Amino acid sequence: GSMDEAHWPMFDELVRDLFVEHTQLPNAGDVRDYYVALPSVDFKPWTEVMHEFKFDPKAAFFSMLVPTVDTVRYSYLLEKSLSVSKPMLFTGHSGVGKSAVISNLISRLVDGGAWASLPISFSAQTSARRTQESIESKLDKRKKTLLGPPPGKRMVMFVDDVNMPTLETYGAAPPVELLRQFLDQGGFYDRQKLFWKAVSDVVEVAACGPPGGGRNPLTPRYVRHHTVMVMPQPSAEAMRRIFSSIVGGHLALNGQAEIVSLTKPIIESTVDLYQTVLRDLKPIPAKAHYTFNLR
Repeated sequence: GSMDEAHWPMFDELVRDLFVEHTQLPNAGDVRDYYVALPSVDFKPWTEVMHEFKFDPKAAFFSMLVPTVDTVRYSYLLEKSLSVSKPMLFTGHSGVGKSAVISNLISRLVDGGAWASLPISFSAQTSARRTQESIESKLDKRKKTLLGPPPGKRMVMFVDDVNMPTLETYGAAPPVELLRQFLDQGGFYDRQKLFWKAVSDVVEVAACGPPGGGRNPLTPRYVRHHTVMVMPQPSAEAMRRIFSSIVGGHLALNGQAEIVSLTKPIIESTVDLYQTVLRDLKPIPAKAHYTFNLR
């Protein structure tokens, strides 16, 4: 949910105290490591529904998504949220996999045939007019005053870097306000003839990093429509799984056992170096650029 890693242990204790009289929670791990399996209503670990990664040498590196407990968990929640037309906002530091998780799920939904996608990426120069034109260009005109995806489909609109647009004189970001109007009223005005255009069967999903470095705070009027998800930094175990799957798959193409055996020492040393850099090279006023992530 909208909690960072520092508060997870306290949340775990709170949930266990509140539910002690109602159900028996698993003792191992954290309450976040389990989901309620239906119809048995049993607590099952997320690892049971985590698929094996299949390395594709033709796939681009940044399009690869190695399943971890976090990616499975957030993909599941996003899919359930979209199924009931509830917008969702993902936030977290750069490089934690927000866009990869969302794009991967959207790709699977589109392949299923019942969904269409509308990807939008914001920048500091994005305007409200360009945003509206991008949205309308992907929608069909069902009536004069009604827009929507192709017949028989629903559409997921993924807005990446939603807090990047530059603020105007009065402190608002026009592209974000256009999205807020869509979420509030279900449409927007025609820019030439000024009549109202309703938009149906479109669900919005957004991703953003924390404010700072060109990113601006999002207004409560916009955020209130969303279920907010904070994606954490991958744990050392998750990083080892991710990079071992990718590097191991790449080295396996060589076919030589001595080459493939290098996977583990390469990954272990890389993760250890990354953790050491995060621990020892902290940003200070004289070295404010000392911020590191998986990118």
